[in-house]
Amino acid sequence: MTCGTEQDLRIPATALSAYAAELLRRAGMTAQQAAAVAGRLVESDLLGHRTHGVAMLPTYLERLADGRIRTAGSIDVLNDDGANFTWQANRLPGAWVVDRAVSQAIERSRNHAVVTASIAECTHIGALQAYFDEIAECKLMALMMVTDPGVASVAPFGGADPVLTSNPLGACIPTHGQPILIDQSTSVTSNASVRQYELAGKKLPGKWLLDCEGVATDDPGALAGEPPGTIMPIGGEDFGYKGFAFGLLVETFALALCGFGRSQPRVRGGQGVFLQLLDPDRFCGRQRFLDETTALARQCKASRPARGSDGVRLPGERALMLKHEQQISGVALSAARVRQVDDWAERLSAPHLASLACTRT
Repeated sequence: MTCGTEQDLRIPATALSAYAAELLRRAGMTAQQAAAVAGRLVESDLLGHRTHGVAMLPTYLERLADGRIRTAGSIDVLNDDGANFTWQANRLPGAWVVDRAVSQAIERSRNHAVVTASIAECTHIGALQAYFDEIAECKLMALMMVTDPGVASVAPFGGADPVLTSNPLGACIPTHGQPILIDQSTSVTSNASVRQYELAGKKLPGKWLLDCEGVATDDPGALAGEPPGTIMPIGGEDFGYKGFAFGLLVETFALALCGFGRSQPRVRGGQGVFLQLLDPDRFCGRQRFLDETTALARQCKASRPARGSDGVRLPGERALMLKHEQQISGVALSAARVRQVDDWAERLSAPHLASLACTRT
């Protein structure tokens, strides 16, 4: 084992989660809030969502410092009729709020076939896949949509001015084996990914953006121009109307349903969240449902590999494999990412994250 190199550093997941929680606690979160947020950040990294894992920790610490993430106050219940509940989160820590919503929804699914949660003004929650572990263990279906009305980076198809953003949509589909876990944006890429390419001084792998005139470009800096460029919806130049339609779907479910959205002043950092759980046992029966989803998964996997392909990979399959590997070998973080966290550690009089990190020789 060697430490302190420019290689990726490996940190045990439990140690990384405890460390992130300590920084968040020193920045003002309660112990419970910090543990929830740190846990979901590390879960995101375990699943391979690098832009939404510990990479977000410096951003969260900055938002705690300037008040965009609040730690005091309570969640207001706007509506609750048992099977459906709507919360105003008042910019409390996102993962902590959503963890509570997931627990409530699972508990209520014992009495209801469908449970729906709608949350207004929840701060950034990270990768959607990171919330599906307990839901999958319960063999429940889940649908999740999230967006931030304070961010506009995707133009309506045929337009040049941004209105929407990357608008992720997630789903958990249980089978007799490992679940199918969907987590994808309704745009070609995410804001965070574009920013990573820009910081690295690299072109995008393809013409994923439109410049301010609506012309396709691979320059990540176009998104931060004045006036700004936009990210293309899924489908790109030819079929972007499909991604645009899905983006509108997310906006409606995640924002309008909880009365929070783009009619209000644009302040970045507050998200709308839609979560729905369905219990297959109250439809066709759990066994029959799992037989069907398992058969579907097996038939997809049995499809002959296309030329040049390694075969079919189901949504979430690679993420779960990576999680298993990193639980054994440690979470991989770049030396540059560790330095960014260590800058905040110094401000908070905490030990450096690098002190926990070692690379495998």
